[in-house]
Amino acid sequence: MTKISKGKVTLCLLAAFGWIVPAAAAIDSVRVDKTRPYEKAAGYTYAEITIAGTVRRDDGVGQYSVPAILIYPRQRCGNDVGVVDWLNSAAFHFFPETGETGTIDFTLASTGTHLFDEGYTYLSIQWNKFVTEKFGPTAPKDGYDHNHMVYGSIERGGDAWEIFLDAARFLKNPGKFPGKNRPARVDTVLSSGYSQGGALQLEMLAHNLDPKRVYDGHLIQMIGFGCWKRDDSLPHFGFLGDCTPLPAQHVPVIMLASETDMVVYEMLGIGKSAYFARRPADPNWRQYEMAGIAHIPESIVAFGLPNQSSADPRPVFRAAFDNLARWVRSGKHGPKPPPSRHLEGSLDANGAFTPTKDADGHFAGGVRLPHVESRVQGRVAGAPLGNYTPLNPSDNVFFLLGGTFTRFSDQELLARYPTRHGYVKRVKRAADDLADRDYITRKDRRALLKAAEDEPLYSSDFVGAGR
Repeated sequence: MTKISKGKVTLCLLAAFGWIVPAAAAIDSVRVDKTRPYEKAAGYTYAEITIAGTVRRDDGVGQYSVPAILIYPRQRCGNDVGVVDWLNSAAFHFFPETGETGTIDFTLASTGTHLFDEGYTYLSIQWNKFVTEKFGPTAPKDGYDHNHMVYGSIERGGDAWEIFLDAARFLKNPGKFPGKNRPARVDTVLSSGYSQGGALQLEMLAHNLDPKRVYDGHLIQMIGFGCWKRDDSLPHFGFLGDCTPLPAQHVPVIMLASETDMVVYEMLGIGKSAYFARRPADPNWRQYEMAGIAHIPESIVAFGLPNQSSADPRPVFRAAFDNLARWVRSGKHGPKPPPSRHLEGSLDANGAFTPTKDADGHFAGGVRLPHVESRVQGRVAGAPLGNYTPLNPSDNVFFLLGGTFTRFSDQELLARYPTRHGYVKRVKRAADDLADRDYITRKDRRALLKAAEDEPLYSSDFVGAGR
């Protein structure tokens, strides 16, 4: 991220002493239910809050009261960028018996502490009437710990859109936050949605549900071209369906897609492939399709399966946040994120994406992290240790989306990488190329090289490492 200016530091110090009072957001009230220093980032505060607001509709006025998690810099200056995590609750729709723990803050799962290392302010918010109807407005007072994020009240399924907009308004104007230790306001807010959240973002774009552009940019992750509808139809109050054409004019968007997102939706009959989201002529759209990556790899949500895909896309996620923030803050003539990268293939007679595959069976083209082979200036780069697939045959839809990993035999690995030095050199070529082009950060480049130096390659290495 760009260094904070001296003027920004001054403003941050003034805000810390209470000399700048931000205007009230377009919400009715904010209640702080629990707060503590955030254990994963020095100088940050973690707060469980409840946001109450008013929804004005054609048929009158409604009310909502929803839980949120706010993680914000208090003892340090932030970078003036807020991220609203469009909470994922898809488990409740596919498995209605899911207990309280069925919500996932995918933005945190896919970035680790990166957002807080870089000074972002983070807010995750509940929007799903299907969830609040299941659990009710407040947690029972029974002496047990409960998931703060499932208890609330939403009158209409479509009220989700105003909830999302109010979340962004709140970060820009947190005056309703009680007490003196309120978060500093930010001037830029990005939406972040993974899978179900990404389908919600596409629906907001498709139907121009943010006409005043409260959000300054959208990071859409791990979804095909499908929109998550919100309405009053039972039991789900809206579900995944086809998108209408996206508008020509919109705020900057970066979309991340896995191999799974290129092939699974037509197969399941719920939307279209990410192929149909491509907008190569749109200057405000970047789409990075990642080779050898599954929709839910082990690095993001571990299912405890012995063969779930171990490919790690988080370096691309972290760079995407920084690239999007720079893009929207630098204006029309500022630096742009790297070009879109699409996986190679074509559509069959039924409109399904048929990938071109490389010699290892991974999709050709796209963003190629070091776990798949690539070419850099005519030389072989990347160092696959096995085969990664986008789907894991299973009746459980989430296991299906977890993909698989099958390690090469020792004989194959020795043939490819006779020495540790040769293996690391190939990883370095791929990582250097990605970092030079801003598809990953310099910090992740260093982490990939360190992992390559420590990676057990052969069976004997695993025994020696105690694994």
